[in-house]
Amino acid sequence: MTNTKKLLTASSLLALVLGIFTLPINLPYSIPTTGLVMPVSEWTISRIQNGNLVSILKDNRTGRLSQYSSSVFQRGNQSNFQLNTALYHHVYLHKGDTVATMYSNQDEEELTRLQGELSVQKAQLAWYRSGQKAADVEINNRRIDIAQQELAAQRPVAARSQALFQDSLISRQDYENAVNKLRVLELNLKMAEANFKSATTGDKPERVQVVITQIQSLQRQIQQIQHNLNDLTLIAPVSGTILLKQAAATPMEEVLLSVADNSSFVVVMPVEYAEKPFLQPRQTVKIAVPGTTQLTFGKIITIDNTVQLVDGRQAFFITALIEQNDLPLLPGMLVRATVESPPIALLEHLGRTVDLFRKY
Repeated sequence: MTNTKKLLTASSLLALVLGIFTLPINLPYSIPTTGLVMPVSEWTISRIQNGNLVSILKDNRTGRLSQYSSSVFQRGNQSNFQLNTALYHHVYLHKGDTVATMYSNQDEEELTRLQGELSVQKAQLAWYRSGQKAADVEINNRRIDIAQQELAAQRPVAARSQALFQDSLISRQDYENAVNKLRVLELNLKMAEANFKSATTGDKPERVQVVITQIQSLQRQIQQIQHNLNDLTLIAPVSGTILLKQAAATPMEEVLLSVADNSSFVVVMPVEYAEKPFLQPRQTVKIAVPGTTQLTFGKIITIDNTVQLVDGRQAFFITALIEQNDLPLLPGMLVRATVESPPIALLEHLGRTVDLFRKY
C-alpha cells in the first residue's frame, strides 16, 4: 500500500512538472558576450613602404571603406609632405581643418615647360603679325643652325650627368643644371624655328587665330598649376579625436595621423552560432561601461553571415550602435555586453540554461 502511494505521489509530481512545462509560459532570455568598442568611423593617413601616402576613411558600422585615396610620388621627383604642426597641440580635429601640405617638383617642372611653350607661341604670334624681310629670313635660318649645334653639344653632356647622378658621383644640383640647360636649348631651337616659319610664310589670319587659341590654352593650364601649387593641402574629411597611438595595419606601413569620429560608438561582439535563431536587427544590447557601475544600451545594426572560430567554438559577429556619445568609452576598450533576446518557452529556456552550464 505504501509503495502504491509513493508511486501515485511520484506520478502526480511528474504530471505536475510536465504540465508546468507544457503551459504557454515564456521567460526572458539574454545572451552574454564580450565586445570591442570602436568609433563610428575613423580616418587614417599612412606612409607605405614605397614612400607613397594612403588616406583611408573606414565606416565601422559596416566594416567597409567609404573613402580611399593614394598620393603617388614619381621616382626621381623631390616630394615633400608636411603635417600641420598645430595638430600636436590639439586633441580634436574639425572637418575641413588643414592637416598637411604636399609639394612635388614635378608641378614646378611642368610649369616651367608650359611657360617656355607660351613664350614660343607669343613670339610666333608677333612674327605672324609683323612680317619679315628677306635679310631677316636668312638671319633666322642661321639662328636655327646655331641652336641645333648648341643642342647637339648639350645632349651628351646631359646624358653623362644623368649617369653620374645615378651613380652618386655628382650632386643633384649639378644634374638639374645640366638638364635645365638642355631644356632651355630645346626651347631656343623651337623659338628659332617658329621665327623662321613666321618669316617665310607671312601673316595669315587663320594662322594667327590658331596661335592665339594655343596661347589661351597654355595660359589656362599655367593658371591651373599655379592654383594647385598654392592650394595643395590635405583637408580632414571628418571631425573627431586625434589618436596619439595607432598601430599600423602592416609592418610595412607607418601611421602618420589617425582621427576617430566619436560622435557615436559601435561595439563588435562574437556570438556562438547556436544563438543565431535568437538574434535579429534592432535588438537591444545592454553594455557595462568599464570602471563604473553605469550601463548603456545599443541596437544591433549588422549580423555577419559567415562563421569563424573564436576560442575553439563556431561563432559569428554582430555589431551594435551606441548613439550616446557622453560616455567614458575609448576606442579599443573591451566591454561586457548582454543581448536582450525575445522571450522563449519555459522548456526551451531550461534546455538553453543546461547547455550553457555544460559548456562552462
